[in-house]
Amino acid sequence: MNKILAIFVLVIVNASALAGDFTLDPVTLSIPSGFGAPIQQQQYGATIVGFSKPRTDSRANTLLQISLYDFGPQLAGLKDSERATAAVKYLLDFVGGVERRRANFKRTEPTPLILSGAPAAKLQWTGLLEGSETVGVMYCFIVGTKVISFHTQDLGSSPTAAMNEAISAFEAVKLGKKD
Repeated sequence: MNKILAIFVLVIVNASALAGDFTLDPVTLSIPSGFGAPIQQQQYGATIVGFSKPRTDSRANTLLQISLYDFGPQLAGLKDSERATAAVKYLLDFVGGVERRRANFKRTEPTPLILSGAPAAKLQWTGLLEGSETVGVMYCFIVGTKVISFHTQDLGSSPTAAMNEAISAFEAVKLGKKD
């Protein structure tokens, strides 16, 4: 998963602008204009879908990523309070992968929120990747047996306009079947 994040950010994707709904069951996101066609991969039991928006000032792209892990029966039937606690745990696990690839890594404490009725957690991070400042915002929540992570990242020390578009899409997520 970690290698994929770096590839999405550092590789220029020559794709036409995509605007519209994208569904990875059980989530549907309205992908902001300018984010290219999705790249989907299966890795470590996860389905990872990334969209990128080219920057005009560098070779890097802004990333909008959806990661979905199906943990099966072990997550079935969790109460909202248990899903909220688990969302924080998984969020910290996922951001740990980002931290291992960054120097001078810093992150905020997870903030609880609700995404389309589901308890979730969110945090922001900064760090150096190959000498360049990078910033990211990551979310995590559980729907039925699935752990879902949203991630946006870019160059810089604070969220960019393109990242804010991704954040708005994340916070307006629509949930389908909740098992």
